[in-house]
Amino acid sequence: MNKLLFALGVSALSPIALAKPIITTSIKPVSMVVAAIAGDKAEIQQIVSSTASPHDFAMRPSDLKKILNADVVVWVGESLERFLEKPLENAGKENSSIEWLALEGMVLHNFAEEHHHDEGEAEESHYDDHEAHDEHEGHHHDGVDPHVWLSPDNARVLAKAVTARLVSLDAANAEYYNGNLASFEKGLSAKDAEIRSALNKVNSVPYIVFHDGYSYFEQHYGLSHAGEITVSPERKPGAKKVAEIRHEIEEHNVQCVFSEPQFSPAIVKTLLDGTDVNTAPLDPLGAQVKMGTNAYLSFLDSLSGQFLSCLG
Repeated sequence: MNKLLFALGVSALSPIALAKPIITTSIKPVSMVVAAIAGDKAEIQQIVSSTASPHDFAMRPSDLKKILNADVVVWVGESLERFLEKPLENAGKENSSIEWLALEGMVLHNFAEEHHHDEGEAEESHYDDHEAHDEHEGHHHDGVDPHVWLSPDNARVLAKAVTARLVSLDAANAEYYNGNLASFEKGLSAKDAEIRSALNKVNSVPYIVFHDGYSYFEQHYGLSHAGEITVSPERKPGAKKVAEIRHEIEEHNVQCVFSEPQFSPAIVKTLLDGTDVNTAPLDPLGAQVKMGTNAYLSFLDSLSGQFLSCLG
């Protein structure tokens, strides 16, 4: 009799009854926004590790399994994560996935429109190269800067889309997800105002970034981007580009050149050899940020702190 009761008890607590929605995410910034809404009611499985870059990522069998097991895949989009396009298609998950770049209400920047300097011709040629590179790779968002997670406004758009999907997948916890969305939006508004106030003190200080991927953050907070070491981080700059950047550093009185933890800082050291220009790491993926419901707010805090440490 006891065995029968035990068996019935196990049956009632079967994995199907207890199963949480599985959300497979592409990169950590996506996971951060998803975590703010999902809380402890859904399981997040991230594909690109927090210390890797999506620019040169290669899929493994374990990553394909995450896609197959997912109730929904949340990714930035093909222009950042080309490695996901075919696997999503093959798994029949392409149409049900949430592609951040394609969501209604998104504000997108084109690489060609981002920064306007005195050396317009040189700047134009860099962007033309990048757009040609995009066309060659077959992107659907040709020329669009895919680093959309660096805009608090775009994070709100994804948070709403994730909430709607989780509510449809797990209606029993609809109130929980909607409550998390309200908390996220309130916290985001407060954090946004706090960061704007802090960065206003350094928004006229010129700097150079490692790769041209910060326009959403820079334009949102009115920062003074003076150039970049490379448009595409997987392509190392040649001697001519290095000479150009040295010239830009002098001409624009650049105060800081940022490196990135996902890529070797050797090129930055070469650029700054013999100068007194500051340098600091700028992490667009938040590798050191602890995951949790407040991760995205911590990420914005961390990024603004990295700018302030070098520009202040």
